[in-house]
Amino acid sequence: MSRKIYYHDGPDKFVELPKFDLLTFLFESEYCPTLDETPLHINANYPSQIITKKDLRDLTERTAYGLRTNYGIGAKGPNKDVVTVISHGQPFVPVVFYGTLAAGGVYSGASPSSTVAELSRQIAIANSHLIICGKEMKEIALKAAKQCNLPPERVLMLESYPSFKLSSLEGNINIISNGKLTWQRITDAEALEKSIIVILWSSGTTGLPKGVMLSHTNLVSETYVVSLSGKAWVAREIAAGREVPPSRTLAHLPISHIAGIFGYLVVPFSVGGLVVWMGKYEWKNMLRFVKQYQITSFYTIASIYLQIAKSPDVTDHFKYVVNATTGAAPMDSKLQTAASKKLGGGGRKVVIGQTWGLSETTGAVTMMPRGVHDYTGCIGYILPNVELRMVDSSFNDVEPGQPGEFLVRGPMVTQGYYNNPQATENAFHDGWFCTGDIGIQRNGKFYIVDRKKELLKYKGQQIAPAEIEGVLISHPDIKDAAVCGVPSPEDPASDLPRAYVVADTTRVNEQTVKSFVKDRLSPFKQLRGGVVFVNEIPKNAVGKLLRRELKERAKKEMGMDRKHVPSWHGEEKVLESSIASVTRTVPIVVDVPVVLSTVGTRGTFDGSMAETSTFS
Repeated sequence: MSRKIYYHDGPDKFVELPKFDLLTFLFESEYCPTLDETPLHINANYPSQIITKKDLRDLTERTAYGLRTNYGIGAKGPNKDVVTVISHGQPFVPVVFYGTLAAGGVYSGASPSSTVAELSRQIAIANSHLIICGKEMKEIALKAAKQCNLPPERVLMLESYPSFKLSSLEGNINIISNGKLTWQRITDAEALEKSIIVILWSSGTTGLPKGVMLSHTNLVSETYVVSLSGKAWVAREIAAGREVPPSRTLAHLPISHIAGIFGYLVVPFSVGGLVVWMGKYEWKNMLRFVKQYQITSFYTIASIYLQIAKSPDVTDHFKYVVNATTGAAPMDSKLQTAASKKLGGGGRKVVIGQTWGLSETTGAVTMMPRGVHDYTGCIGYILPNVELRMVDSSFNDVEPGQPGEFLVRGPMVTQGYYNNPQATENAFHDGWFCTGDIGIQRNGKFYIVDRKKELLKYKGQQIAPAEIEGVLISHPDIKDAAVCGVPSPEDPASDLPRAYVVADTTRVNEQTVKSFVKDRLSPFKQLRGGVVFVNEIPKNAVGKLLRRELKERAKKEMGMDRKHVPSWHGEEKVLESSIASVTRTVPIVVDVPVVLSTVGTRGTFDGSMAETSTFS
């Protein structure tokens, strides 16, 4: 069968990409003509604290000098020294990001909800040379450093208020001085492609977290091709005599994921937009700051849009929004319509656009062009310079209209996983990255319809059942355990982990099992789907877990007896009656790739109000 390759639908299928390192691209290139006096970051709680482009450059070079002279970051050359950063969002995180790159280091973001064990594993895999933590993460960072044999003097604390401070916990000495170190300018194409400047943590398509390596080429090319749609929209608005408001976005999603890196540290800078930093996410604070700072560009996950659509708290808070996008979790057409009605004002129609992408693709592979309105739940159109195939389980290209796994190729695709050649080899087939997401193409539009593997999603966060299972079976009174996802009655975009446990019930009960997991894993990985005690875990003749049987059991337990058809890769799945309702879309950002459970395409707007989303 011949290969069917899908491309960007337009004259600019392939555009010439800038050949710069990321810092030169942002600070000095003609592609990002932001003026020195342009405000780029502001503290939402203390609006007098503003960082301009000129300030940012000065602080970047001073931070780079401090990291190089005090800790040797980049002294032996670029792409070697990993700096792990664990913090809630704050206005000086960008300085740490750019400063690490300027010193020649590699920025590795860690979720602020990480446990000591999770952070330790990430530090160990990356062989981190330094840990930078927010004030609230101090104790976790110190304990993780101790487990990884990093001396406490290699743990720094980042503070943004009342002023920028990056200090060692030993002696409380601020490492930022008046000394400056500028970055190495790179224009060689091979050096740009093979560089490693960022490590993001993703479970790939299966298993425990892996470090996704991103290069200068990955970040610059993704930023550039994404910007083309926005620039075209601005030109159309100006030609039509309509005012184009300045870009203002609210930083409320985790900065350890591609949403935070791309959405707050790179893209706004490239267009001269302002990022408003609110700190740890809280619903009412988010509403207050969206209104106070007249946010115009709003990107968030489906569970927050669900709350926006349902909550009586929301009145005219989003009236200044002109561009709205969703990512990291699915959104169906009903929710898309309902939430969009709460956005915009002054006669301007705002429709939430959907995107799809992964950490491994530096964000978006597909996106809805600015100004194009679609309510069918599609994930948009392929970006320039991206090639996409849809294949069956034997890697044969499927016919148009048939479901297939998305394979992608392009300059924004990762080189692979840090210090994990086997996972890297498994992730590619004949030069194409295997996303693990099953999609379909109808009338030129793409939709996600199923998950290839077993990862779960909870409020945009990714959960590997194997990780929870590993914790469960470490309990002395648990003989065996398996985890699957059940649909959340409150948030249709989320899976709730349910544990099936083989244990002596005279010694353990549901609460003791939940408490055991609670002490060892992040809040979003908890057993919200419950604990069920069983006599045995279903396995095949060679001991492989038959997770499908657990999913079927869970559906029966929840009264979800629905029409079944033969599934992808030999399992079973539930298909809705029309493509318009097949909307488990997998937009950009948080801990991707998103994978869809075989329980079914549950992304509907029929559920009750979701609980308040939290990012910890």
